[in-house]
Amino acid sequence: MHDTRQREGAPVTAEAIEQAATGLRAYLPPTPLQYSSAFTPKVGCHVHLKIEGIQPTRAFKVRGALNKVMRMRPEDRAAGVITASAGNHGLGVAYAAHAFEVPATVYVPENANTFKVEAIRRLGGRVVLAGRTYQQAYVEAMRAREASGATFVHAYDDPDVVAGQGTIGVELLDQVPDLDTVLVPVGGGGLIAGVATYLKTRRPGVHVIGVEPTGADAMTRSLAAGEPVSLERVDTIADGLAASAPGALTLAIARSCVDRMITVDDAEMLRAIRLSFEWEHLLAEPAGAAALAALLYHYAPRAGERVVLLLSGANLAEDVLLRALRTR
Repeated sequence: MHDTRQREGAPVTAEAIEQAATGLRAYLPPTPLQYSSAFTPKVGCHVHLKIEGIQPTRAFKVRGALNKVMRMRPEDRAAGVITASAGNHGLGVAYAAHAFEVPATVYVPENANTFKVEAIRRLGGRVVLAGRTYQQAYVEAMRAREASGATFVHAYDDPDVVAGQGTIGVELLDQVPDLDTVLVPVGGGGLIAGVATYLKTRRPGVHVIGVEPTGADAMTRSLAAGEPVSLERVDTIADGLAASAPGALTLAIARSCVDRMITVDDAEMLRAIRLSFEWEHLLAEPAGAAALAALLYHYAPRAGERVVLLLSGANLAEDVLLRALRTR
């Protein structure tokens, strides 16, 4: 059994998430929850799709970035923000920085999704290519932060970022109060940490299931080991989930709030992208299709179970989309 009591001094609380939801309403309307008449009969349960791909940055990451920048002191904003990202978090930070007229620098791996990199630049973010992995870009960003005095906005291991991502949980309980299970894609763990914190506090009976790529399963391994595990190599088509290790904060929350982890391979995510497009006319990048892949190929729902899939993003590169559409 998970201890779902709200502990005094907890780094992220349901109240903080509700406060974030109130603040974000001025910038981001709630995203739709769509009942899937296509997938429901196929899998034998009630399937609801939480569509984060219509966010202004086409991914959920803007929630956490906006909450972080909103809560900064004006004098800290004046010094700017800096971050490291595989793409979607950088987009969120660039969007938040633009909204508050804050200088933003985003360090990305040299092989980052060019679609996302160009979108960051269009929002006014300064992009610096550094290393071949998120971790290498992160190290370079931290060095630059020390020299610049800018505030570092971590992609997932920050209480304000986690609280911002957790606002999805607030919306879910408004949109489908009787939900049973939510499947959440996991990279560094910020999204599942926020959503799980909120749901397990306000509705302890809801099952929270994380979904990782087989080639980037650091959270799965860390939970099994009972301590942080860092992968020597990450290999996945889902750049949005390509974290080599969970954060200390996100792992601690996952240990107390996440019921189960599922891993999906690249072929399963590609098929889920195709089916999402063909059956629901929804675009999903590999990270955004991970929850659907888990439901289609690994999760065995109970008859009549009310399952929510978090379609976390739709920043899909053309070559990946074409590859997905050819997948059978």
